[in-house]
Amino acid sequence: MGLLSIQFYIFFLIVLTVYYLLPGKCQWMWLLAASLFYYFTNSNIQQLIVFACIIIINFIGSRFFSGGNNKRGFYVLLIFNIALLIFLKYPELIQSVSALILKPFSVSFSLSAYKSLTRLLCPMGISYFMLILIGYLTSVYWGLTSPVGNPLKLTLFVSFFPIMTSGPIIGYNETGKYFFTPEKKHFSYEHLVKGALRVLWGIFKKLVISERLAIAVNTIYGYYETYTGLYIFLAAALFTLQLYTDFSGLMDIVLGLSETLGITLPENFRTPFYASTLAEFWRRWHITLGEWLRTYVFYPLQRSGPIRKLRKKLKTKLGKDFEKKYNIPVYISLLLTWVLIGFWHGGSLKYIFGVGIYMGVIIMLSDLLQPVFGRLVRFARINTECFSYRLFTRIRTFILFMVGNSFFRAERITDGFKMWKYAFSRFNPWILFDGSLYSLGLDRTEIMICFTGLLLLFIVSLYNHREELAGSGLSVRDLIFKQNLVFQLMVFAFLFAAILAWAHYGTEFEAQNFIYGAF
Repeated sequence: MGLLSIQFYIFFLIVLTVYYLLPGKCQWMWLLAASLFYYFTNSNIQQLIVFACIIIINFIGSRFFSGGNNKRGFYVLLIFNIALLIFLKYPELIQSVSALILKPFSVSFSLSAYKSLTRLLCPMGISYFMLILIGYLTSVYWGLTSPVGNPLKLTLFVSFFPIMTSGPIIGYNETGKYFFTPEKKHFSYEHLVKGALRVLWGIFKKLVISERLAIAVNTIYGYYETYTGLYIFLAAALFTLQLYTDFSGLMDIVLGLSETLGITLPENFRTPFYASTLAEFWRRWHITLGEWLRTYVFYPLQRSGPIRKLRKKLKTKLGKDFEKKYNIPVYISLLLTWVLIGFWHGGSLKYIFGVGIYMGVIIMLSDLLQPVFGRLVRFARINTECFSYRLFTRIRTFILFMVGNSFFRAERITDGFKMWKYAFSRFNPWILFDGSLYSLGLDRTEIMICFTGLLLLFIVSLYNHREELAGSGLSVRDLIFKQNLVFQLMVFAFLFAAILAWAHYGTEFEAQNFIYGAF
């Protein structure tokens, strides 16, 4: 029962209707029942047992180290959670490490049997709910969050059904209040309209834009030795747009569904393609993952004993102001954090390099070379306040992200490097004009539909970005809600008609398959 299936929306309408009919103290219980039912329909009994055991162990453990108590117990539980996540989610990594350890003893390791075991036991959404649990436990240990007194409430917090397979990664202090307020949540027409609009917009981005882009991307990535030169650049750019419309579309669905229930979840995207630097881009892309890593990885690393000792030694040798030029302790923590970002996406090198090391190194170098760039700008008398310069920085940032992201899509890291080798093996800009693009699996009509969808996406993003800069925080949905009922119905009708007429499912499309659902 995926988020794009008819069965899911029938299920959700039942949940929504009963939710607003119940008294306030029962509403969270109903959401828990709905979440467990959703989990049950998408899992087997073994996965449910593992999930229940994880919740029980963490609930009991959190009661013993609140406010800094029982440091050893906290670290034991933290290591247990991390080890279990690695064991169940990264069989290839476990296989590689085990092969090195067992090789001297002439003992073989059955990867197929191990993968079968993990498929049988790995709970749905473990990459997301484990981060949520680890964040909750750490906040309890730091004394920032009071331990939850009811295991059922903790279960709902980590298994709220819209976020199970995709996030966003929520914090208890920020989001828990929306689940467990004693006051009854009354039906809101505004929440219904804005939430439904967001759900439809997310489905539009996924089925009308992302699924079409996937056709051209799959063609080039599958036959990159044939589609060389400009095709490679095109594939990398289109995959970046495919990933954005897929993942942000999924977030629109999740946040829209939650909004109709009166539950506010944190944003995961904020017009990332208007970013001027790669660091800013990642503050606008997968926001909750970045915030989680800054809070629970980067800042603790900065406060750790080894980093503090290193900082003290560097001050002695390089002077007190060394951090203004070469902030080595920050760069070490930064690179370690980015390695973890890549590792979270997948245990293989293509993720660790493309989404991890590459991004971290670019951000680090941009900081190191900032004085050089500043002198060049002043020497060339470049106006950094004009539109053309902002456009240049945004295009530059897109290209930098696109290159690293291309390894994310490649089958292996070696394929990623081979593709960029082929990208410079041929000069063929004429493919944009001679009809060659029709060989990628999209005819003229399909390309026009895709272009129209991207144009509409650009207009909506431009409005949202301008309102963000103005400080109003208003979105297109807010603008639509202010209009008369007839206009609102026209917008709904357009989105419905566009999805029905233009949605592309593909020959092997499964409605629950989103790119980030795999993580």
